[in-house]
Amino acid sequence: MEILVSIAYFSLVWLIFYRFKLIRFNLFWKFVVFGLYAMAALTEVVLLGQTTPYSKELIVERYVIPLAPIIYGGLVKEVHVTANTPLHKGDPIFSMDPEPWIDKLRRAEANKKQAIAEKRAQQASLAEANRRLYDAKKLVPKRLMAAQELDIRTDRVNGIKANIRATEANIESLQAEVDKQRYKVEHATITAPYDGYVVNLQLRPGAFIRLKAPVVTFVSTETIYLLAEVDQRAVQWIKKGDKADYALSMYPGEMFKAEVVDIIWATGRAQLSPGAYLPKEEQTQTSDIFYIKERARNNFPKF
Repeated sequence: MEILVSIAYFSLVWLIFYRFKLIRFNLFWKFVVFGLYAMAALTEVVLLGQTTPYSKELIVERYVIPLAPIIYGGLVKEVHVTANTPLHKGDPIFSMDPEPWIDKLRRAEANKKQAIAEKRAQQASLAEANRRLYDAKKLVPKRLMAAQELDIRTDRVNGIKANIRATEANIESLQAEVDKQRYKVEHATITAPYDGYVVNLQLRPGAFIRLKAPVVTFVSTETIYLLAEVDQRAVQWIKKGDKADYALSMYPGEMFKAEVVDIIWATGRAQLSPGAYLPKEEQTQTSDIFYIKERARNNFPKF
């Protein structure tokens, strides 16, 4: 912009003093022409340095999430995606071989069914024992049955009830095992946690991966931040909510919008490791810049 303004200014000077010769280009007008240009240049440098914050460095920041199997390791059965392909939240990325846990799920379900059948048999026995206890309670007072038979049948009912309670507790335990194995089977497929894409995909079917070992790098596109390097003299004019314009070299001639989210009032140059000795002067390095964190608007370009 400065070059274009300079070309226009001196073109106008050339037209007035040389092409059309409207004014004689004497010493006075030479001072006027070059003095105005010098004053304009100085004013621009001073005002831009103090009142118009700008940055020549811009870093695009996105959240990067390492994906790993959180339930179990094992054999990779299928990879559902390719690198740099847009994904929606919940889309499958890769699947583990679920057969070992399907077998465990089947055994847990079979054990649960067996326990339920056992409970039903115990309930049938309890019904029969209650009927016999009812008969004893009617016959013993009439001396038509020995008194000790009432105690025997009462103990029988209480014993069956205790067995039923133990079986019910066993069923609850088996149900927890069924839920656990079903959860493992359902999570054999790792899905996208957000909208985004996978980069540097090296995973292939047949690979053996370990539990909680990251094997896929996922880049979220839901929130995009920009970090701009700004001189500390200009940071004083910046606050949260300010609007910003930025340009990218790969999109010449286009301007994009952003909004200031935060100012990072710290630099790594001033950071010291804790210790019992006083830091020397050369250990503390000064910094002339701070970083401004901005949120990209909806018109952020697609890479």
